[in-house]
Amino acid sequence: MSTVRAASRESGDSRVVMLHPLAIVGVSDHFTRVKLGGSKQDASSPIVGILFGKQTEQEVSIYDALEVAYDETSKNFGKLQFDDEFVQKQKELFTAVYKDRDILGWYTVATEATSEHLALHKQFAQKYNENPLFLLMDPAPRLESKELPIEIFEYELHVVQDTPTMLFVPIPWQLETLQAEQIAMEQVAKTSSSDAQSALYESLDSSLNTLTQRINTMVTYLEKIQQNQLPIDYAILRDVAAIADKLPNFDSDSHLLHADLSCDYNDALTISYLAALTKQASALFDLTDKFNVIQPGSVGGGIHSSSKLA
Repeated sequence: MSTVRAASRESGDSRVVMLHPLAIVGVSDHFTRVKLGGSKQDASSPIVGILFGKQTEQEVSIYDALEVAYDETSKNFGKLQFDDEFVQKQKELFTAVYKDRDILGWYTVATEATSEHLALHKQFAQKYNENPLFLLMDPAPRLESKELPIEIFEYELHVVQDTPTMLFVPIPWQLETLQAEQIAMEQVAKTSSSDAQSALYESLDSSLNTLTQRINTMVTYLEKIQQNQLPIDYAILRDVAAIADKLPNFDSDSHLLHADLSCDYNDALTISYLAALTKQASALFDLTDKFNVIQPGSVGGGIHSSSKLA
């Protein structure tokens, strides 16, 4: 156990935290802008912001993360002071749109939690939330790591060397995405730079090439077994059979596949035709409105009026 972080909870009750992508994007965007000079903050200044979301009993959903103003006379977390007026203004603006949401905690970007973070956490608890969450994003994650470099903490009372001490306690969290957030993330991906898209395409191409090589290796292995060039290994054959069972049976279900594709194709054409009709109807209504403005006395004489225009 460290001086600021406990290895585990002493109480059995723990909140269930759902972290949404927009909150992650908000934290990473704040960090990027400060470090690359796109913010009025100095590049060496602390990255600090507040977390907005909703809590229902033990279930917590973190929807958004907003950077917060603070007194920049000191760049030490232990002496940092939140701008109360700014925080309250941000809260009013956010809750005016989302009535059921509130300030849940705060975030920063650092490699590990420190005593300075704990001091700021206590200040936050005294002013804005009695039991806030603390989100910590690691700016330098390990390249081989498959997890997001994010930890979420709350603090509780522990006894350290016979002294009651408030410590950070990590709590589990899950990534949750709403449909509106999926649309936003897709739009962000579409508007990303060409370099990022090239990197994505190269990664996909590499993955497909690797998959093709492994499939060819598996096929060659089966052919050599069939030709008695290799001994039979039933464990490997069971693995191959398990992979093959996951593929659709095109021989027996080909008519169903064609029927499904035909149905999807017809649905797409129907939607396209309906969209074209809707567009033409809208254009016709606009033309009718313009005609009524030009000749306000013509009521109920659409065909006759059109013949006069002709």
